[in-house]
Amino acid sequence: MSRERRGLALFFTLGVSLADWQRAGYLQREVSYYRRLGEHVGPVTFVTYGGEEDAALGERLDGIRVLNNPDRLLPEEFMRRAPELYRAELEPLAIVKSNQIKGAQAVIRAAALTGATPIVRGGYLLSRFVSNRPISHRMRFGLWRREWMLFHRAARVFLPTPEDVSYARRWYRLPEGKAVVIPNFVDTDLFRPQEEVACEPGLVCFVGRLASQKNLPALIEAMSGLKGARLRLIGDGPERESLLRLAREKGVPVEARGTVPQEELPRLLAECEVFVLPSLYEGLPKSLLEAMAAGVPVVATRVQGSESVIRHRETGWLCEDTAPESLREGLETLLRDSHLRACIGRAAREFIVENFSLQSVLEREVAAYRELGLV
Repeated sequence: MSRERRGLALFFTLGVSLADWQRAGYLQREVSYYRRLGEHVGPVTFVTYGGEEDAALGERLDGIRVLNNPDRLLPEEFMRRAPELYRAELEPLAIVKSNQIKGAQAVIRAAALTGATPIVRGGYLLSRFVSNRPISHRMRFGLWRREWMLFHRAARVFLPTPEDVSYARRWYRLPEGKAVVIPNFVDTDLFRPQEEVACEPGLVCFVGRLASQKNLPALIEAMSGLKGARLRLIGDGPERESLLRLAREKGVPVEARGTVPQEELPRLLAECEVFVLPSLYEGLPKSLLEAMAAGVPVVATRVQGSESVIRHRETGWLCEDTAPESLREGLETLLRDSHLRACIGRAAREFIVENFSLQSVLEREVAAYRELGLV
């Protein structure tokens, strides 16, 4: 790398804007990470799919430049055209990186145009993730072919778990060291135990999208057999109304909070005795990592992503399957055993700080760039 080239451009996930990040409550979390990363790699640029709202938000992001989609091109078209539209702004940069695999084609194109080093980052492997869904062989092959192309053209592939890296190396025949583990990070200063907050007996918390992937009807069925248990749902999604109806039918008290700001989550978690993630499948769920960082004992189904971070009865409780009976066993065990809850909560917090804190993840990413001679 010539010494003149410095800095990183992050290409957002296909169709995602800066305003989407703000509405989801994690704009400041991501900005804090990239400001810290910028101390090592140089100036940071965000390439986003939003229009005027993103331009206005970008003016308030000290030290991060925002290249938005002012003409409101359709996502696929903007993905294709952004590298050329912003070629002059991208030319001085050393690194172009995707935020997810969806939209990473723009990174490969930008690298070809400017000579920057392409990094493909994925919070999950699309081909592995959709293996849990009923899709056609043609669509499955299309995803596999796209990932093959992206991974072989990238200088490095960042994936969140060792299982993902192993899968990518095997199925895409990647050379040793091409794919590296860079997990999702947690703001462990924000998500921490809060002894000053009173814990409410029997309160169980779920955070996430209220959609079929999360297997929430099974959770409600499981809780219908637990005396004194109440469910706090944080998040929104297409199943919200049907879940509330089911809860009424089953006699499960539910408190539906909707989407809440990131800053409020630690207190809402601290009020709960148990956090539960009953998903049918996962990538590397941030809500699970955040609950563990907050010292809240977790119950989760034994699926990819969740099982990569939970050691059964040590840092959490892994249910053997996704059925209500298995979920009920885990919830019932933790709700009645305060000593086990305390031990799991402490161990989970220690594990997250060591492996998923902003600093530990940042060090892994900087080390990857150092290997490539980029810092």
